[in-house]
Amino acid sequence: MAAANNIFSKIDFDKLAVRVLAVFAFVMLSYNLLVCWKVYREVPLREAASRSLMAAGSRYFYDSGLSEPLAVFALKAAVFLGADPDAAVRAEGLAMFAAVTVLTVLVLRRRAGVLAGLMAALFLAANPYLGYYAMQGDTHLYALFFLLLFWHYFDPAALNRRRAVLAGLCGGLACLARLDAAWAVLLAAGLFAALNFRSFNYKAAGVSLGLAFLLVIPYLAYQRAHYKNSFYAQELALRRWANIDQYRRDPAAPMLTAPLSAAAFVFRGGAAGALRGAFSGLGRSLAYELPKAVHYKLIIIFVFLGFYSAFVLKKDALLVFLAAVFLPVLALAPINEISAAGGITLRYYLWTLWAFCAVAGLGFQSVLEWMETQFGEWAAEKEKIILELERKKGKPQVRR
Repeated sequence: MAAANNIFSKIDFDKLAVRVLAVFAFVMLSYNLLVCWKVYREVPLREAASRSLMAAGSRYFYDSGLSEPLAVFALKAAVFLGADPDAAVRAEGLAMFAAVTVLTVLVLRRRAGVLAGLMAALFLAANPYLGYYAMQGDTHLYALFFLLLFWHYFDPAALNRRRAVLAGLCGGLACLARLDAAWAVLLAAGLFAALNFRSFNYKAAGVSLGLAFLLVIPYLAYQRAHYKNSFYAQELALRRWANIDQYRRDPAAPMLTAPLSAAAFVFRGGAAGALRGAFSGLGRSLAYELPKAVHYKLIIIFVFLGFYSAFVLKKDALLVFLAAVFLPVLALAPINEISAAGGITLRYYLWTLWAFCAVAGLGFQSVLEWMETQFGEWAAEKEKIILELERKKGKPQVRR
């Protein structure tokens, strides 16, 4: 018994857990990437189907057609190096999936803890929906990568000039991957400011948001010059969403084709309709879409534990990211894009899926820390009892 205790006393269980989780996450990520490449390679591209034409027709970075320029430019670079366009779209998507998984460990190490980061990375690495949308070259993954970097650098506790510049660059690149990422950037900055309004570095935050805006201005100017509307591609997409919603309510109604502004889209049913839609979208997202996107239902238990831990341990940054990426989805969530099952495709929940996995990682870490504390108390009590028994027997008291 003493020999076993000596062996266990020499084991650093924290380092062992970190190494085991790191290996397991790497294995799961590799397996997911290989399986997705094999299974989904012949599935036709959807959103990215026209990206190769945009890449071939573009002359410079912001000249990307009816799509944000970052993914188009990445494909153009791959084709220039001799890659097949279709294979390049898929390979770049898988590369972004892997990059997001690795980045998860790096950004959560400081915000939540090493074990939380590794467990969140494991949840992401094993998620089949992330692999599927990576094979589709979905731009949500491109934007997520830079949103995570923006969130990492835009830390109110350490927001100096250098971090402000890096946050601005990453925020701008996130918007150039998907312009709707601007909502997440603005919401995250606003929520951080509201939570730290007395000590918040407003000057540095202004540098970040200003730099991000400067990076996006040429793209808005490009759309203005070509389509007479700075948000032409995005407002066309909103018109499509409005038509889908209108068709569900009244199939006989005419389908309009003109671009639709964000405000007109949100309030297309009036203020009451917007409020009703937000609550409907919230209920549907939490009850159906997000549990489906998480895939492994056991993770939901850790999500609840993670929420509790985030509030108790004051891990506000995780909750800020979750709110910033989830709130903009509520405008789309009540629309029945998929006629068979209803709701919208899960790719619009990829940012929120990351936040759920991060919160679940924190929940797992909290459970592990609680178990370690309980075990330590039990071991101390056991040692106390053994010493007391040895004292009563008259044996020498040797503290192990």
